[in-house]
Amino acid sequence: MLRRIPATLVVCLAFLVTTILAGTAYAADPNESLEILLKPNKQGAATPAAVQKPKARYAQRYTAELPPPLMPCPPGVPCGQPPFPVGISKVKAPACFPAMPAGFGGPPCILATPRAGQWELGAQAFFATIRGSVAWPRYNWLYSGYYYGDQDRGANFVDHLQLPRHDVLVQLTALYQFRPNWGFRYSVLFKEFNGGGQSNDYFWFGNPYSGFGLFNPFQPLSSKWLHGYHRVGLVYDALRSCSAKVSVFADWFHMEDQISVNCTYCGNYTQVFSKSADGALVGLEFKRCLKTMCNGGTLSCETKAGVMFLDNVEGWDVEVGARYSIPMNAMGRWGYLKGGYRLVDFKKYQNDYGLRHALEGGFAEFGFIF
Repeated sequence: MLRRIPATLVVCLAFLVTTILAGTAYAADPNESLEILLKPNKQGAATPAAVQKPKARYAQRYTAELPPPLMPCPPGVPCGQPPFPVGISKVKAPACFPAMPAGFGGPPCILATPRAGQWELGAQAFFATIRGSVAWPRYNWLYSGYYYGDQDRGANFVDHLQLPRHDVLVQLTALYQFRPNWGFRYSVLFKEFNGGGQSNDYFWFGNPYSGFGLFNPFQPLSSKWLHGYHRVGLVYDALRSCSAKVSVFADWFHMEDQISVNCTYCGNYTQVFSKSADGALVGLEFKRCLKTMCNGGTLSCETKAGVMFLDNVEGWDVEVGARYSIPMNAMGRWGYLKGGYRLVDFKKYQNDYGLRHALEGGFAEFGFIF
């Protein structure tokens, strides 16, 4: 009996150690130790539930969705509100910014002008003030006696012939750009002026060797003036860039005038003056883009001046204005509106007659580049 007691104790001790080790393997977390398991718990204390930490990618998303902290009020933002978001936004930015000086990131100012192979067509309404006189014949004894005194005095368009002082003329223009720097241009300015009334002074209008030409005061009369001004020539762009160009033009012009005066008191007698003049007109033309709008339209200034000569002709054709061009598509097509001031001064004197007239006033024009 006494020899079995030590063996029994050894077996019980081994069983106890095995039981403790097995319980630790099933109950403990990999992070727990044997000391934590063996540490006694206080009665009534509940074991806190383990909280699983979020993964890194979810933590970043959660942090990004948090509203930004309040910061000092930037310009344009009311106090107490967060600044404008800098991330993804559903509000689209404007297509372009208002025009800014060069170097500040504004849109480029591109001059609307035809490229090689394109046409430019325009129609102009010329609101002109009319001045002029016709000396027919030029050396008239009524004014100069025996060729002394004012030999070039003639019948005034408004005071004597009773033509209107103001009227609207129409000009049509077509330009074809057959080379990058060369263009071919044609324009015609025409109008039929009609007037009538009673002159307050004597005037002579007509050939003294072919019939009656002296008109007395207070005689009822009617008048008509057919005027045509044709120009055709070449335009060369001497200096050209995306925003400006300087051109030289050389034109041949044809000026045609027909003036008829009818005196009903004199037995329905009519005198007709019909003359034409051909000459050259050369000058310069300057265009510059001033501003580009957010819709792509451009505002530009234009100045054109030419001088007439040859065939006893002296004259000027000057035009100053501004143009607003609107792009029609991405192929270089434009529509434009233009307005400004214009002067056309023409004078021709020869042995048998003298003619001078001036058209001066504002104009409005529209056209297309295609």
